[in-house]
Amino acid sequence: MHVLVIEVVIHLSWSTSLKDKRKVRYSLIDRLTRRHRISVKEIDCQDAQQTLCLGIAGVILTEAGGCELEQSILKTIEDHSDGEIREWNVEII
Repeated sequence: MHVLVIEVVIHLSWSTSLKDKRKVRYSLIDRLTRRHRISVKEIDCQDAQQTLCLGIAGVILTEAGGCELEQSILKTIEDHSDGEIREWNVEII
């Protein structure tokens, strides 16, 4: 059994307030949690209105399963964040 850990930084160039960012954060965290059964938390940049930093963790059985889960998470974020992924750090523990 392994743990997939992802740190992602998303730039929301269109966001003009923390309220705009919060809408994206809540919907994205809810969607990721329900669709992939993983833990997601905002880990940094809480006061930056155009930057969303998320920490994601999920239990996987194999490293191949981790790669599949990573790609599925990436696709979900790209499809539903309306932002640009600036950083994507992955570690399997």
